[in-house]
Order: sequence, then C-alpha cells, then structure tokens
Amino acid sequence: MPQASRPAREPARPPAQDSRSISDAVRRVQRTTGGQILGAEQVPFEGRNITRVKYMDDRGRVRYMDYTGDPGTAQRGQPRRADNDER
Repeated sequence: MPQASRPAREPARPPAQDSRSISDAVRRVQRTTGGQILGAEQVPFEGRNITRVKYMDDRGRVRYMDYTGDPGTAQRGQPRRADNDER
C-alpha cells in the first residue's frame, strides 16, 4: 500500500525584517562604539521586541546596547555594578 507523502518541513527561520533589524543594530553599534561585536539577539521588552547587542569596548569590558529600531534610540545598558565606571 503506497504511503501518502508528507510535505517537507523547512527549518524555522526568523522573518526577514527581524534579521534585517538585527543587522542594522549591529552596524549602528559598531559604528557608534568602534567596539568588537560579540553577539546580538532580540529580547522582549515592554510588550515588543528590541535588539540587544553585546560588544567589547576599547578597555576590554563587555557592554550591552539596546536598539529599538527607531533612529537615535540606541542606548547603552545601565551599569549593574559599582565598578562599571564610564571612564
């Protein structure tokens, strides 16, 4: 008895806009900080997704910058420890 063929499942891919916004955020953070990009991901924040970019600054410290996609809204994450000065 012949078996019904199942449609091939394609791997889940992020929507084109999501990958484009991640790329845009990475480019903007790299241009703004001059730091080495270590990673980027989309995270839920206040009911929407923002892009969080992890980078290494010129002093070798790992930093995060949040990017919402709106022009001029890339913001450095707030320091979480007392030794996280901005010198």
